[in-house]
Amino acid sequence: GGARKMVEEDRKPQIEAAIVRVMKSRRVMQVSVLVGEVIGLVKGTFRPEVGMVKQRIESLIDREFLERDEGDFRRVRYIS
Repeated sequence: GGARKMVEEDRKPQIEAAIVRVMKSRRVMQVSVLVGEVIGLVKGTFRPEVGMVKQRIESLIDREFLERDEGDFRRVRYIS
């Protein structure tokens, strides 16, 4: 219940920071590869669900940190 929700809220910024870190160096990346890299980065602390990582990617797209690649919607690019 409630405690688990709190933990998930705490992890959102960690996941987003990892996404931004990967995307800053890579610039353009397939979402599936990005998800794998992010899970690899944070797995020492916790193991996020794939769906949760994808939600954070969507949130970063909504807030215009990332954008979908026009030619291939499976890819995202970093907006500097």
